[in-house]
Amino acid sequence: MNGQLKRELIEAADKCENAHFIGSDPVQFPHRYTDRHDIEVSAFISAWMAYGSRRVFLGVLEKIHTMMDAHGGPYRFISNRCFNGIETDAGACLYRFYKWSDFLELCDRLAKAYDENDSLEAFFQPGHLLDEGVANLCSFFEGVQGIPVPGSTSANKRFYMFLRWMVRRNSPVDFGIWTNVSPSQLIIPLDTHVYQAARRMGLTLRNSADLKTAKEITEHMAMVWPDDPARADFSLYGMEVSDL
Repeated sequence: MNGQLKRELIEAADKCENAHFIGSDPVQFPHRYTDRHDIEVSAFISAWMAYGSRRVFLGVLEKIHTMMDAHGGPYRFISNRCFNGIETDAGACLYRFYKWSDFLELCDRLAKAYDENDSLEAFFQPGHLLDEGVANLCSFFEGVQGIPVPGSTSANKRFYMFLRWMVRRNSPVDFGIWTNVSPSQLIIPLDTHVYQAARRMGLTLRNSADLKTAKEITEHMAMVWPDDPARADFSLYGMEVSDL
């Protein structure tokens, strides 16, 4: 990677990673809370919902968070199993491929996770490979619509975005409330915008935006940020969107 591209990536990250970014991103929802449990639950649900039309899924997340706040916040909504009292048609569409029953199943699985652990961070053990923790989390939520199958070759963009939120430190956007995972282990959340920007810059020649491609791009970004390669998510997203 040449010096000019490195400088462009750093400048783009500096421009994009700021408090103004929050208001247009699903990370805005966990930013409404100060309690780490509320942050974590909100972040997991928000990341699960983050696909398709940003305008539409942000509206759905707004409704969900209003409902959770009416029961004391995201963590109480889950831990007290308030979702069992939701009066809705379980088969009704929640958003695109999601039905209300999918959301209720996600909530039930979250409740069981918190019955057993203080945090979802428990699925990730210090010193272990990130892939192991992702597989553990996917296995626990297996069968829930929108959760990747364990061992999937999918880029798992929403999972890695959730991890970025939880792990990256000293960021105006990300929370850095987990310590079992190092920022240096993170993989870039690969969506269409990030993939297109990386392809244009020659950071990957692969024709599929899968996990292998995400790891390849992340390795290039480690040349710029050895301890924090996922910061490039802001660079690549910002550079691609600015060119649209």
